[in-house]
Parts: sequence; structure tokens; C-alpha cells
Amino acid sequence: MSENSKYREMFVQEALEHVESLNQHLLKFEEEPTVREHVDVLFRSAHTLKGMAATMSYDQIREICRTIEEIFDKFRKGEETITTELGNVIFYGIDILKQLIHDETKKIDLDEFLNYVKNPSEIKQNNDESDTALALQVKSPTVRVRMQDLDALVNLVGEMMISKMRLEQIMHTHDSDEGREILMTLGRLITDIQYQTMKIRLVPIDQVFNRFSRMIRDVSTSLGKEVKLEVNDSDIELDRTVLDAITDPLLHMLRNAVDHGLETPSERRGKGKPETGTIRLSANRMGDRVEIQVEDDGNGIDLESIKSKALEKQIATAEELVQMSDEEIVGLVGTPGLSTAKTVTDISGRGVGMDVVMTQVKNVGGQVKILTEKGKGTRIVLTIPMSLAIIGGLLVNISDQKYILPLSSISTTITVNQNEIKNVHGHEMITLRDKVIPIVRVSEILGLVSTRDETNPQVNIVVVDKDGKSYGLIVDSLEREQEVVIKHLNGLSNSVNAFSDATILPDGKVALILEPSLLI
Repeated sequence: MSENSKYREMFVQEALEHVESLNQHLLKFEEEPTVREHVDVLFRSAHTLKGMAATMSYDQIREICRTIEEIFDKFRKGEETITTELGNVIFYGIDILKQLIHDETKKIDLDEFLNYVKNPSEIKQNNDESDTALALQVKSPTVRVRMQDLDALVNLVGEMMISKMRLEQIMHTHDSDEGREILMTLGRLITDIQYQTMKIRLVPIDQVFNRFSRMIRDVSTSLGKEVKLEVNDSDIELDRTVLDAITDPLLHMLRNAVDHGLETPSERRGKGKPETGTIRLSANRMGDRVEIQVEDDGNGIDLESIKSKALEKQIATAEELVQMSDEEIVGLVGTPGLSTAKTVTDISGRGVGMDVVMTQVKNVGGQVKILTEKGKGTRIVLTIPMSLAIIGGLLVNISDQKYILPLSSISTTITVNQNEIKNVHGHEMITLRDKVIPIVRVSEILGLVSTRDETNPQVNIVVVDKDGKSYGLIVDSLEREQEVVIKHLNGLSNSVNAFSDATILPDGKVALILEPSLLI
């Protein structure tokens, strides 16, 4: 054990790469059984992993690899062909390999696996989400850096940026040509270090996207549905923290699309649709944010079912539902406990899904939008930041205190006359570009006493976007845009839950970072 421990970390890293290769190429081999390259890669991966396990004296891993290697060899020689049942057995073996690699003390019943190899039809499909989550763990194929070391480096870069901003402030009062030149050089160096450091944190989004194919295959097979997953990642990279945070929400949305969104082949035939349902998973860059879409061509969401469940769960009254738009009704699926699933399965339908998805996405400063058309399908759009370490922010004054609003949430800033603010049914509104926009006074939301000069007819408003709708936030004054180094405030409790992070300003004072979506 002590001898193995010196090499275990290297073994685990390389072994998991081979397991991922087995997963990906077995999926490709099922789709293209005549392509020799796929089975050659499968054979090499199994053979290499078998040798690595033998070196480390991991006998069960070696035995499983030997067994599936023999199956791949029969494929190569044309002695056997791939079937759905045999594919299930091999995938089951790959899942066991992953468990054994992660936990060297784990032991499994090898006889059970070997029996499945002899009798593939006897295997039971497993759709346990915990197993799927294990399969979706993010792993970089390049240089491996411990997250705590990387976080420490990012933190140091942040401190350098803060010191640079303080130096800039001092230079305004002690100006000199030499000082300006030094400051410019320092600023350029810090910007370069910041860029390279943030780049190290970025992980290709396809590391997660590519692994969903296996899950879609397993779930659709167990449900007797034919599903095609189309993936377009646009070569986008995300901060590792953000990617970790959205993996579970994406997993739930995809499983839900297969389970409840797409119809069975016979149902699709009856509707004049192709027997194979399609799910599209795509990512596109939008400025400093990324838009991820999960779209299916299935049933769509039944608005009447949502209304019935909302009444049954006392989430809304009949009068409130009548006044709601279709978009607002669809938004109710994010309410805890509201599920329109007729049955609870191992895959989805427990009523604890979309609310968790929306919460997790909003926790990383993202937004969720659901678009649906009955009989044609559903599209769920996640808009998330690319990084959580350094963001662009707008510095504002509220009740003699400075706060930061993330630029990614801001549509525009405007100054209006007090008489342009109208009161409609007890709510303050303004008209902007022929659109009526509700406004909120941030000082009241935060429980602060307003220090705004009421004799001044000019009112500063920051227009923000939440779930596709515009809202106005009244602040006392606007100062400037600046890059913001995020400092997490662990254990902070505040009455409105409007902030969880802060930053340090050039003068050394702390400014809280407000989350606009939580103020509205």
C-alpha cells in the first residue's frame, strides 16, 4: 500500500482518462459499428488500463479490463457484433471501473459482472443520479493544478489590482512624469498576470457536454425512447467554479427532457413526428457571459397542468392565474414542490427539480428563462458569467454608502425628472422607449434611511434585466465603472439576502456587491 501510494495519484489521473476514452468511443461504436477506428481505440484503452492495474496490484480492475478487452477483440475479428444489451453490460463494467479507481478499498462481486457478460439480457438499467454525477466529474486533460493553489494565486492577483488602484489614487495628488510611467508599467504587468491567471482557471465546456451523451443513451434506453443529442459547445471555456455549479442543473434538465419532454416512438409517429426525438445542447458567448440552451422537440409544457398544480399546492389563486401571462405561468415550474409529472420515477418527477436548477444558476449570478410551445417542444436558456473571481462593476452611492452593481446585469443607466415617475396601483413606474418599467428604491429594500436631496428633481436609475424583463433601481448617484475583485463573505447574514460578496475600493474601504435579481 505504501509503495502504491507514491504512484496512486498519477494512476488515478491516467486511469480516468482511459475510462473516459472507453465511454466516448463505445458511444461512437454503437452509432457506427462498421468504423474500425472506434473498436481499435477501445481495445487499446482497455489493454493499457489492464497493464496499469496489474502494476498497481488492483486485481479487480485488471480482471474487468481483461474481460471487456476480450469482447473488443471479438468485435475486431468480426466474431461478435455490438447490441444494445451487450453495450449495457460494457457500460456497466466501465462504471464499475470508475468506482474502483476512485476508491481502492472498494470490492465488487465479479461473478455478477461476468454473468452479465455471458447473459447480457439479464442486466438491469441503472439510472441513479449519484452514479451519473460521478461520471460527470470535471477533469482537465492538460496541466493539473490544485484548486487551493490556483485560488491563492487569483487572490494575490486581486490584492495586486487593489494596490494598483490605491496607487492611482495617490498619484492624482502627487503627480510626476516618472510616477506615471512606473504606474503604467505596473498596470500593464498586473493586467497581463490577471489575464494569464484567469486563463488557467478556464476549463473547456465540452469536458462536461461530451459526457452527457452516455447519460442520454442510458436514460432513453431504459424508457424505450429513441433520442438523438446534438451538441455545439462553440469551443467555449468557463471558470472551473462556474462549470462545477451548472453541471447538476444541466444534468437535471437533460434527464427531464428525455423523461417528460420527448414522446415514445409510437406517440411521435401518431403526431407525424420522426420516431427519434432530438435534444440540442448549445453554448454561445455573449460579451462576458455565456448562454447555454437545452432544447427538445417533444411535448412542450402543458400550461393547464401547471395551473392545476399551482392551485392544488396553493401556490397561486385562481384570480392570480387569470392575470398571469403564459411566460409567468411557465415560470411557476421553478416553485419548490411544483411538478407536473404524472408519475415519480428514478429519473425525474419528484417536484424538487427546476427550483433547485434556478437556485443553483442564480447562486453563480446567472439567470434561467423557459420558452415552450405545446406539442412542439421546450427551450431552457441559462445565462451565466464566464468567471466569478473578477467582474466588471458599477460603483453607486446609496444612503452615503458605496455599493457595486455587476455590469453583466445592467442594461443602461438613465436620469429622469421626479415627475416622470408614476404610481400605478401602488407601484412606481417609468416609461423608457415606449416600455413601462417598474422601479424600486434600493435604500428602502436595504432598510436604509435615504439621504437623497429631495429638492433635486433629478433621479438616477440603473436599469437591470431579470428573466428577460427590465426593472429600474433608484440610487442616489453613479460614480464609475471599474474592475471588481470579488471577496466572498462567508457566514454573512443579511435581512434581504441581497449580497454575499464584497470588494475593496482604491481608498481601502469595503463595498458590498449587490445582486440586482435579489433586490427585485
